[in-house]
Parts: sequence; C-alpha cells; structure tokens
Amino acid sequence: MIGKVTLGLLVLIACTPLKKIPDLGGHRWALAQLQHEKLDSSPVYIQFDTAAHRFDGNAGCNKMSGSYTATATMLTFDEVISTRMACLDTRANERESQLLRLLNNHTYAYEINGATLQLKDSGKVILQFKGF
Repeated sequence: MIGKVTLGLLVLIACTPLKKIPDLGGHRWALAQLQHEKLDSSPVYIQFDTAAHRFDGNAGCNKMSGSYTATATMLTFDEVISTRMACLDTRANERESQLLRLLNNHTYAYEINGATLQLKDSGKVILQFKGF
C-alpha cells in the first residue's frame, strides 16, 4: 500500500509543471515607485547578474550592490552595501536611505509584467521598477 501511495505521489509531482523563475537579467530597472511615492525621472536603478546572483545599481547619490536569491515568486536581497558620498539634495538622501533599508535583508513577493517589476509585501507594492 505504501509503495502505491509513494508511486502515486511521485507521478503527481513529476506531472506538475514547475513555475519558471522570471528572468530578472537583461534589463536595467529604473525605480518608478518607492512605497507610495511615484517617481517620474529618478536616477535610481538596479540590474541583476543572474549567473552570479548579484545585483548592482545606483541608489540615487551612491552606487549599491549585493546578493539576491530568486524563486518563482519570491525575491530576497542580502548583503546590500553602498558607497558613502553625501547627497546635496536632502530629499534624495532620505529616499536613498529608505531604499537601502527596504532592500537590505528583505524578502518580497515579486511579479514581472512586461517591462514592470513589482516588489510586494503583504500584497502591497513597496517598490516598482520599469525596465529599459
């Protein structure tokens, strides 16, 4: 009996299609929304090296980088670091600090729809990027 159940489960698992991990690479993702704030022309971007599971980009005034792991539905950022140049624009400095806090050691549900990457927490869009 156990053999038939095990065999049945193996067949079911083998026949269940695996959800493919969306391709994060090949784009430079420009920040379009930071929590509730929409950004029209932001210098902030992120790009992913899918082979090395690393990311880098511009946090506003400083360069940032770190590692990430992706599943079909979840994206985790780790070891986020940045350079430490001062921003002359106070609001840009605040935005950059907020972005780095939101990325460092956080896991988000994510979706890619066309050229839009959304990072969500509890169903709410926390960060949205546009690919170019």
